[in-house]
Amino acid sequence: MDKHRIRILMTRFFENDFPKESILKFQHWFTRNEDNVVKNEVLEEVWNREAAEANARTLLALKEMNKRIGRDEKTVKPPLSRRLLRIASILLLPVAGGLFTCWLMNNQSGSSVPATPQTEMVEHIVPDGEIRQVVLPDGSEVWLNAGSMLLYPGDFSGSTRRLFLNGEATFRVEKDPGRPFIVKTQYMDIEALGTTFNVKSYVDLGTMAVTLEEGSVRVDVAGKVSVSEVISPNEQLVYDHRKGKISKLEIDAELVSKWKEGYLVFNDASFEEIIRTVERRFNVTVSYDIRKYGGGVFSIKYMPYENVNQVLTVLEALNPELQWTIEDDVIYIK
Repeated sequence: MDKHRIRILMTRFFENDFPKESILKFQHWFTRNEDNVVKNEVLEEVWNREAAEANARTLLALKEMNKRIGRDEKTVKPPLSRRLLRIASILLLPVAGGLFTCWLMNNQSGSSVPATPQTEMVEHIVPDGEIRQVVLPDGSEVWLNAGSMLLYPGDFSGSTRRLFLNGEATFRVEKDPGRPFIVKTQYMDIEALGTTFNVKSYVDLGTMAVTLEEGSVRVDVAGKVSVSEVISPNEQLVYDHRKGKISKLEIDAELVSKWKEGYLVFNDASFEEIIRTVERRFNVTVSYDIRKYGGGVFSIKYMPYENVNQVLTVLEALNPELQWTIEDDVIYIK
């Protein structure tokens, strides 16, 4: 395929100009091991053109693209070069690029048993507004929160049970001392033998957190700081990747994973975190001025039956200056 045609295809995809039925075809073409040199050149062109324009509007566009994926589970074979994957992971997160980012992290992780080019990966994508339970091939259970993606080898038979997560999930791990269970996120590796823990690692939030309910896990952080910590039940390790800061907190771990039952629980949460959670839970888009509402923290608990209007009404009571309106699926906060 000539470069002009490839440029048109990629530009249309990034501009959210593909009909729903064409998204999957585009991704299959994009991951095929052909025209890689030209794909690389065009991706760099797009990156250079868009890098200076990345802002909150960019994240909203990526969020909308995520809604259009319309896939629950698929298998893929990642053949693209590391350089191409690195660029794609930046451009496409948190949609298809989550897949590329995870694969890139696997290639760079120094694993003693690297995946082969023929390894089939299973991908679970949970749209905004949904929660899903997944049973892994080893019998371990995973609950995936809205707007999350989980990726793992289809056979799951290696010496290490390795998964990749973008989003939030609670894991209940089947014990198998000879096969460590490792969850990789953007900045963290979480290793457990047999335990229950919650991981929150959305790419559009500044903090990632691991919370342990029972058992023991080791968390390796690789970002602005590199730390390896073992946490105990009812402890939470939080990494702020923007500030390069790590905190260990005493917390009610069961309360953290109450989202599985429909609750929304915030403890000293930023306004940004609450808004992002509301967007994912209720499948809406929230437009607000982060400079006006960027400060302060909130501790709130919402019941499963409360709708988005009730959630916003409580926020309004806590912040009297806040005024909001809803038009279709867009919420405007003034």
